[in-house]
Amino acid sequence: MDRVRLVFFPSTAYPKMRSLLGFATALAVCLHYVSAFQTPLMLRPHDISPSLSRMQAELGSQFCKGSSVYLSNYLGSRDHTERWSTAAEGDVMLVVAPTCEKDVATVVRLANQIGLPFLAINRGHGSVSALGTIRNGVLIKLNNLVSVDIAPDGKSAMLGGGVYTDLLLGRLAKENKVAATGGCGCVGIAGPGLGGGFGFYQGYFGLMADGFIEMDVVTADGSEITVSESSNPDLFWAMRGAGQNFGIVTKFRYKIFDYPNGQNIFHATYHFTEDQLEVLFEHLNSLIDNGSLPKKVNAYVVLRSKPHISTRPVFVYHFYYFGSAEQASPYVQRILDLGPIFISNASFPYKEVSHRSFQASVGDPTCAAGISTKTRFPIGLKTYNISTNREIYNLFEDMVATTPALATSFVQFEAFPMQAVKAVDPASTAYAHREDDILVAFSTQYLLSAANVAAANKYGRKARQLFIEGARPMLYNAYSNYANGDETLEQIYGHESWRLEKLRRLKREWDPNGSFRFFNPITDY
Repeated sequence: MDRVRLVFFPSTAYPKMRSLLGFATALAVCLHYVSAFQTPLMLRPHDISPSLSRMQAELGSQFCKGSSVYLSNYLGSRDHTERWSTAAEGDVMLVVAPTCEKDVATVVRLANQIGLPFLAINRGHGSVSALGTIRNGVLIKLNNLVSVDIAPDGKSAMLGGGVYTDLLLGRLAKENKVAATGGCGCVGIAGPGLGGGFGFYQGYFGLMADGFIEMDVVTADGSEITVSESSNPDLFWAMRGAGQNFGIVTKFRYKIFDYPNGQNIFHATYHFTEDQLEVLFEHLNSLIDNGSLPKKVNAYVVLRSKPHISTRPVFVYHFYYFGSAEQASPYVQRILDLGPIFISNASFPYKEVSHRSFQASVGDPTCAAGISTKTRFPIGLKTYNISTNREIYNLFEDMVATTPALATSFVQFEAFPMQAVKAVDPASTAYAHREDDILVAFSTQYLLSAANVAAANKYGRKARQLFIEGARPMLYNAYSNYANGDETLEQIYGHESWRLEKLRRLKREWDPNGSFRFFNPITDY
């Protein structure tokens, strides 16, 4: 459709908006938007008040064609507001889905004029608790900003702020190119990159944050600026690791690369029972070898319940190798020698890795929104403490046995190659945890209720404490994109005093009113 769309629903359809003040505020928002429309609006449903019909004839527009505006909190609105974690949805009155970058700045300026909070999202997979604290807000959905323009030299691409992994990998594969992305195909590029961004190719290309060359950013006051090493360099530093606190990325230039080993990847899945825990993690420690995991290898283990395989929780070991099955055979044999109880393997194009190995592409169950609440309790490690992992197993088994509502929860043990990550000067970006070789997270999943939240927090915090104690004297580092929301700023953004001082100074400069406060907010500034 080539029209700007305003979808207006009667007040009886959204209970949260029935107060006179709430309704007046929402109507004021709509009036601000519609007062400038040039393009005719399509109003639904059919029982629109005559006053709105009269307004339609007087509307002019600053918005690009195809941009949409929705009043939220009506029956059926979850298509526009639901997120991967139901606890992170917050409360929004208006949803805007722009089709061009300038509309994002327009929304921010109008929200500021009216005094409404705003939050920009792409695919909606963030789960940090602060996301659920927005009230009577404006949700800016970047999903329509999905352009991918490859530079003539083949070394970079200009990407829209709504580009996600499946889309990017598919487009790049046509040119025999690849980029640093996360492991889930349904998740955006810009969002995870702003918090660091782990991925399979980071041994070659570094973190997703390291892939940014320049960004078009809408700041807290609605200004549109370019951010790079040569333009607003301090802000560019902050955006790469703490970017959700500083602006909305509407477009960005991103590094792309030739495939180092061809487009195919070998993936094998091995299942291990609890009595094999010690030999499994001894193998993984040997493979990871203090951050020396080979570039071609990724080792990702998940502890979860799989009743069709075992009555007790099992470890699912996902092994990835950039190359052929024959080339991977020395590594595979080491795993087979451990005696896994179930084995599957295949080679396929890397662009399919999310779907083929995790069922985590667009339309797959792992990516489904609005079904359950997900919370994570992450920590970065140098090596696996095997005694701690035994305690974690016992805790997880107790949780799923005594609290069946949490039975689909899992524990992530992620090891990615670190060569290119550690080649970057740690002081050159706001991302602070380049010394961590392993990422673990106790990840709870459940239907939202007070009892389930209490149980998830009890077990999640206990697991986190076990990991912390097992890692000492190493300091507790929490990966921003997985953070629960109850961590300290030092744990998320770095323990060096100069880092927090710099972040706070930049926060005072670029966002003095704390407009960007819904993702691990930088406070005390």
